[in-house]
Amino acid sequence: MFYVNRIAVAALVVAGISSMATPVKANENKQDENHITIGVGVLMEKDPFIDSETRDYPLPYISIQQGAYYFEGTETGVHFDTDEGGVTPGIDVYVAGRFLSGQDRGKITADAGARLSLKTDYGTLSAEYRRDITDTFNGGETIARYSIPISMGKFTLTPAVQVNWMDRKTANHMYGVTTKQQAKMINKGRDVILPLSQINDDALNLGGDVTLTAQLNDRLTLFGVLSGAYLDKSIRNSAAVDQKWEASAIMGLGYTF
Repeated sequence: MFYVNRIAVAALVVAGISSMATPVKANENKQDENHITIGVGVLMEKDPFIDSETRDYPLPYISIQQGAYYFEGTETGVHFDTDEGGVTPGIDVYVAGRFLSGQDRGKITADAGARLSLKTDYGTLSAEYRRDITDTFNGGETIARYSIPISMGKFTLTPAVQVNWMDRKTANHMYGVTTKQQAKMINKGRDVILPLSQINDDALNLGGDVTLTAQLNDRLTLFGVLSGAYLDKSIRNSAAVDQKWEASAIMGLGYTF
């Protein structure tokens, strides 16, 4: 999901990663109180492209909440909710960065989206729609997610499952290989030159993640995230893709002011 040329502008969400195909965000674990948290993490990723190797990068972490406003990961927006007797419906309206995985495919775009969520004692269910606003690929994506936090003293374990539906334009942007991208690989003398490929259908990716946080003290939080996604057949059929899965892992430390 991330690549080295975006490290300077990326931020890490303690709450977790949805899947490699989507930007970082997990609304159900946002801290309830106003806060500013900064930190650093290490990202390890395995993309699905031909002969790809697991790569690891340092990654900054920033989380801000002031009233309804939040900045989390690569997403910023406003969040509103209300407690209805143990059931908390909520809505987020946001702008979020979108990034490409794979060497020499790096491109930063932005989406606008809205998320509806329902938080109960049995976990949080959410549904959202996001769409490109940079006129780069003009596609959209729908995401349904369920997670449940499990508290164990200073530790919180949060498993989650997720379904991502991408229209054809979004799937092609995320997993296709263009002539410009291929030319960059050739110019840099890469050992592996991905073949030109185009995704010609929409895609339904199935993903999941597990987040573990440890509250070391009032200021310091240690966190780890393991995530993966099973790719749709329309993506797996690409000449540039030879893996059915993509995955990532993150470890880091955050300090709250």
